[in-house]
Amino acid sequence: MEGSIASRARLPRATQMAVATLNTNPRMIRPPREPMQSSPFHQLVITLATRKWFLLAVALLGGILAGLAGFTRPVLFEATTQVIIDAPSGGTSGGTASAQDSLESSIDDHLTMLSSQGHLRRVLTALRQPQAADVAGKSGISAVPPATGSFVSDLLNRVWARGKPAAGSPEADEAALKTLRNGMRVGQELRSRVITIGFTDASPARAALVANTFAQVYIEDLVQKRRASDQFALDSLVASLPQVQRDLVEATDRLETYRLTHGAVDQSAANNAANETAELGRQIFLSKANLSASESRLRHIEDLRKAGAPVTAIAEEIGSPVLTDLVARQPGAAADDDLGNAITREMEQSIARIAAEANVYRAQVAALEERKRVLDAAVADTASQLSGLRALEPQVAIVTQHYNELLGRQQDLIRRIAAPSPGVAVLSTAWPPSNPKTLSPIFLIPPGMIVFGLMGAVFVLIRNGFNQTLRSEAEAEAELGIPCIGLLPKVSGLHARQLRHLVLGQQNSPFSRAATSLLITAAPTQGRGQPPHIILVTSSIQDDGKTELAWSLALAATRLGGRVLFLDLDRKDVRLTNEFRGEFSTVKTHNSFGDYVSERCMLPDAITRMPEIGIDLMAAPAPSDDLLTLLSTVDKSQFTDELLSVYDVVIMNGPLGLGGPETRLLKRWADAVLFAVRWARTRRSIARGVLESLRAGGSVTAPVGSVLTQVNLKRHAGYRLGDSADLLLEKV
Repeated sequence: MEGSIASRARLPRATQMAVATLNTNPRMIRPPREPMQSSPFHQLVITLATRKWFLLAVALLGGILAGLAGFTRPVLFEATTQVIIDAPSGGTSGGTASAQDSLESSIDDHLTMLSSQGHLRRVLTALRQPQAADVAGKSGISAVPPATGSFVSDLLNRVWARGKPAAGSPEADEAALKTLRNGMRVGQELRSRVITIGFTDASPARAALVANTFAQVYIEDLVQKRRASDQFALDSLVASLPQVQRDLVEATDRLETYRLTHGAVDQSAANNAANETAELGRQIFLSKANLSASESRLRHIEDLRKAGAPVTAIAEEIGSPVLTDLVARQPGAAADDDLGNAITREMEQSIARIAAEANVYRAQVAALEERKRVLDAAVADTASQLSGLRALEPQVAIVTQHYNELLGRQQDLIRRIAAPSPGVAVLSTAWPPSNPKTLSPIFLIPPGMIVFGLMGAVFVLIRNGFNQTLRSEAEAEAELGIPCIGLLPKVSGLHARQLRHLVLGQQNSPFSRAATSLLITAAPTQGRGQPPHIILVTSSIQDDGKTELAWSLALAATRLGGRVLFLDLDRKDVRLTNEFRGEFSTVKTHNSFGDYVSERCMLPDAITRMPEIGIDLMAAPAPSDDLLTLLSTVDKSQFTDELLSVYDVVIMNGPLGLGGPETRLLKRWADAVLFAVRWARTRRSIARGVLESLRAGGSVTAPVGSVLTQVNLKRHAGYRLGDSADLLLEKV
C-alpha cells in the first residue's frame, strides 16, 4: 500500500518524464554517422598492424620450421665433368656464320642426347656392372670405393625408405632412373664448346663417380657408333672395289686397241698443219682484197672512158707518172698529133698493166685455195684419229681417279676404325667435391620467415574480409541502422567488487568514464529535480556483455544522486548479479519480480537493498513463472508509475533478444533501450535480425541505441577509426 500511494502521488511527473525522454535525447535519435574514409592501402596497413604479433609469431614459426627442415635434409655435393666439342672442320672466311650455326646445332644435338632416356639407362647399366670401378680409374678417381650393387641400393633408399621394391624389378629400375635424372645437370658453358655434366649426391665420391661415368659412357657410345658406321662404310666400299677395278681394265683395253688399230698420231704435225691452214687463209684473204681493188679500178676507168671524161680525170685514176706528165704538157702544144698519140698509147699500156696485175692476183688466189683444200683434208683425217683417243682417254682417267679415291677412302676408314674419333673429348674429370652444394640451414630461416609472414598476412586479410562482426561505432550504426552511443572497455575476469571499484573508485579510469558517458547519453535529464528514467538493456545472444553493461549503468547512476533500482529480468546470466547480491546486500529477500507483479508481495518485500553501493535489486522471476505471461498481464502504467515514484533511475537487465518476444513488450516500458553488441564477436546478421524484431510493432517507440561491449581499447585504437575509444585512452 505504501508503494501504491507513492505511485499515485508521482503519477503526473512520470507522464511528463516519458515525453521529455523521447524529445530531449538527440544523441539517441540522430542519423547514423558515416564511416571514416581512408585509402585501400591505409586500410591494408592498419589491418596488418592490428595483427602484428600474430604475423610475427607466424614468421618466427616459419623461420623455425625452415631451420628444422634445413637441419633434417641431407647435405648434398655436386661433382662436375667437362667435355669439349670438336670445332667444325674446314670452311672459308665467308662461311663463318654457317660454321657458327653448325657448331650451335652440334652442341644442341649433344645436349639432347646427353639428357635422353636411352643414355640414362646406359649409364644406369654401367653403374650396375662391377666394371664401374674401372670407369672410375679411367677418370682419375682413385678414392672412390668399388661400385657394385650398393650404388643402386643407395639410389633406391633415397626414393623409398620403407617397403622398397625388389632389386631388378621394373619399379626399382624406374625409381633408380628417376633418382639419376633428378640428380643430373647438363648444360653449356656460356657460348663456348664446353659442356658441363654435374651430379648431386650425398656422397662426394659417388657424385664424382656418376659424373665421370656419365661422360665416359657417352663418349664410348659415340665411339661405338662411329666405329660401326665406318665399318659399314668400309664393307660397302670393299664390296664395290672389284666392279670399279673391272671397269678400269675394260677402259684401258679399249684405249690400247684403238691405238693399235689407228696407229700413232703425230700431234706436232697436226698442229703444224693447222697453223699452215691458218696462214693460207690469211694470204687468200689478202690476195682476194688486192684482186678486188684492181678489178674495181679497171671498171672505174672504163666507166670514165665511156662517159667521155677528160683525159686529166682518166690519168688521175690510172695514177701513172708518165701519163700525168704527158697530160700536163698537152695545153702548151698547139694541135700536136704526136703528143696525143703518145698519151693514148700510155693510157692503153697503163690499163693493160692493171689488167695483168689483176690476173696475177686471180691466179695467186686459185693456187692458194688449192693448197688450202689439200691441207684441210689432211687436218680432217688427223682430227678423226685424235677424236677417238680423246673420247677414250678421259674415260680411263675418270675410272682411274675413282679407283684411286676408293683406295684412299679404304685406307682412311681402316685408320678411323683403328682409332675412332667421337668428336667429343673430356676436358676436365670430376673429383670428389669438398664444399657442399646445399646452403646452410641458417640461410633458410629468412626465406621461411618471409614466406610464412606473407601467408599469415594473406590469412589475416582473408579472415578480415570474411569477418561479419562489428568493430567500430560507425560500422555498428551503418549495419544496424541505429545510433551507437558509445562503447564499454573490456576488463578481464570481471567480478562485482572489481566492477564497483572501476566505476566508483576509479572515476577517471576509461571504464568509469565510458559507463558514465553511456548513462548521460541514454538519460540526459537524469539528476535531482529531473524526471526519472527507465533504461532497458538487452542483447541478441549470450555473453554479449549485457549484464556488465547494466550493472555499470546502475553504478554510474548512483553518482548522479537519487535512488537506483536494478531490475533483473534475465534468468540465464546470473553470475554477476548473484555476486553483487552476495557481496553488498544486507537483507536478502526471497521475493522476486514475479511475486511483485503477481501481487504476492509489496514492492519493499521484492527489493534487496545494497546500501554500500546505493542500488536496490529486484531479482528475476522464479523458473516456475512465465515471464511473457507476467509481462502481458501486468498493468504497464501502474507498474512503471509505482517504480518511478520511488526510484530516479531504473535499469532493466532484459532477457536476450533471441529468447522470445519479452524484450518487445519491455520496450514499451522503457524510456530508452540500449542494445549491447559484443565488440568483434557478435555477428552482424544476428544483431540486425534481433533489432528488426525489436523495432517491429507497437505504437510507443522508445529510442534505441547500440553499445559496443568488451572492447579491447588498444586493439581498437590500432584500427585508427577515430571514435570515442581514442578519447578513453587519453589520460585525465
